[in-house]
Amino acid sequence: HCLLEMKRTAVFLRGINTAITLKLTEVSSKPIRILYAGTGPYGTLMLPLLTQYQPNELTVDLLDINPDSLTALHKLTDTLCLNEYIGEVYCTDATTFTIDKHYDIVISETMLACLKSEPQVAIMQNLIPQLADDCIFIPQEISIDASLVNPKMEMDRLMYYETEPPPFERISLGNIFTVNKYKLDCSAYNKTVSIPDFTATFPILKLFTTVKVYGKEILTENDSSITLPKQYHDFRKEQAKELEFWYVQGEKPRIESRIKQHTLSNLTVKHEF
Repeated sequence: HCLLEMKRTAVFLRGINTAITLKLTEVSSKPIRILYAGTGPYGTLMLPLLTQYQPNELTVDLLDINPDSLTALHKLTDTLCLNEYIGEVYCTDATTFTIDKHYDIVISETMLACLKSEPQVAIMQNLIPQLADDCIFIPQEISIDASLVNPKMEMDRLMYYETEPPPFERISLGNIFTVNKYKLDCSAYNKTVSIPDFTATFPILKLFTTVKVYGKEILTENDSSITLPKQYHDFRKEQAKELEFWYVQGEKPRIESRIKQHTLSNLTVKHEF
């Protein structure tokens, strides 16, 4: 499924290629060393780039929790004669993996839209503190923002084929969650959002995921499955003045929220998606 998402694959490959090019100019000792955590069976975000470089320029260590994925990936690198580029292979959990060497670039994309279910945040929290300051982690940043939307405007925007685009507007409620190498503390992932008096026209609250891969390479809404907008709240069914959001870790990580200030009563209702 990841391989078939052409735009996601292309954007990540361009971002990773830019990072490799930069490191090759910065680092005097070669080869540069890359850790690819969460390879899957095809190593989609790294293997297509290898033939653009010489084996003495870069070495890639591979990590995945699934032994079948690593077996399939080994068959692929062997068939394509890419084993010269491959260093260590680790069959382990990236959320608990201990790094014992210097890496110039670390890559790990294990996520769904709105950071639901997959361990992307936990992997970043484990790996990034173990890296040198000059190590590039990809993706650089994942952010989730909230907006009030009008369902008809959203549909018209997706469906029109004429030269004149239909009227379109959203009411931004700001950032809900951001994770990068400088923001890894889950205890700080808490945000209260005030709901403006626009819910009659913009009755749906949606969350939008943006992934900054590296440099100018960015995935925004509808670019891939990991950045699909997610409907969260319908104010036609339940009004609220304030919503509180927070991040939950564990076996099924997710963003949860509750109505912090109800418009009609003091009841609080917990939501998750």
